[in-house]
Amino acid sequence: MNYKSMLNQFIIMKTRLSLWGVLFGTLLLSGTIFLSCDKDDDNGGDNGNGDPGEIATENLVAYFPFDGDGNEEINNLEATASSSVSFVEGRRGQAYQGAESAYLLYDLPSGNKLRTLEAFTFSMWFYGTPAIDGVPPVPGIIQINGTTDPVWGNLCLTQDRMPDPADSLNIKIVFHKEGAIWNNQFVGFSNNKFIENLWFHLVMTYDNVTSKYMVYVNGDALNLNEGITDRWAAGDDVVPRPPLGNLAFSNATQMAIGGWMQKITGASTDEWMGYFTGKMDELRIYDRGLTSDEVDSLFEAEVNQLD
Repeated sequence: MNYKSMLNQFIIMKTRLSLWGVLFGTLLLSGTIFLSCDKDDDNGGDNGNGDPGEIATENLVAYFPFDGDGNEEINNLEATASSSVSFVEGRRGQAYQGAESAYLLYDLPSGNKLRTLEAFTFSMWFYGTPAIDGVPPVPGIIQINGTTDPVWGNLCLTQDRMPDPADSLNIKIVFHKEGAIWNNQFVGFSNNKFIENLWFHLVMTYDNVTSKYMVYVNGDALNLNEGITDRWAAGDDVVPRPPLGNLAFSNATQMAIGGWMQKITGASTDEWMGYFTGKMDELRIYDRGLTSDEVDSLFEAEVNQLD
C-alpha cells in the first residue's frame, strides 16, 4: 500500500469514528506495532509533512479556521452580519455548521485580494448534505458579489440537485471574467468521491496561465474530461478560440459564507435559493492555482493536523 492510500484510509478511519472509546490492554502478540492517529501537539514534530499555513504562503489571501467564530486570519476580516451559525467539532478544532437561514457576511475593503482574483484555489474540509431534484432549496456555500448578474456574482460555490436517492453530491462553481463572451464559467458535476454526509478534503483550482480548472479530493486529482478542465473565453465559433486567461471581477465588495448573497440581503425571496446546512473547516483561498504537488503537500499537511 503506498503512502497516499494509507492517508486516504486514515481519512476514512478518522471520519467514521467519532470517539476512541476503547482502552487498549497489554499487547498479547509480541512484535505487534500500531500507528498512533493523534495530532502532534505544539511542542512535537510534524511527521515531515509541514504545516498547511506554510504552503504557498505568499499566495494565501484568506484563511477561515472556524474555531469558535467566523474570523478570517490573513487580513483580519470579521463578519459584518451573521445569523444562526454555530461551530461544532471539526477536522481541526471547530468547524462551521450551517443551518436554515445561517450565514456569515463580510465587507471586502479596498485592496483586499478577494476582490481582484485572476486565478484561485479553494481548499477546505467539506461535509455536504444532499440537494434533491424537485425539492427546493439549492444551497449557497460561498459567494463573492458583483457584476451585472445579481444571482451568480463574481464567484459562487454551490450545489446542484441530484435524483433521490443520490449516490454523491453535485458540486458547482461559477467564476467571472468581465468583458469575455463567455463571461461566466459554469462548472458543475457529480462524482462518487463527493460523498454525502461524510468529511472529505476538497480543493478546486483555476490556473490563469493554462486556463485549466482542476478538482482534488483527499489529495488526488479527479479524472475530468476536457469539457470541464479546459476553460475558454468564447465558443469554438470564434477563431482562434481564446483561452479564458486571467479572471476579471467587477464591483466585488462583499463575500458570503453559507448562503446566497441576494437571499441574505433580502434582494430576493426566490424559494430555490437556500442555505448550506453542512459543515466546512479550514477554508483557505489562494490567488493562484496550486500545482498538483502543492495540493498533495497541502493535503498531507492537513491530515497531520487532524484532531
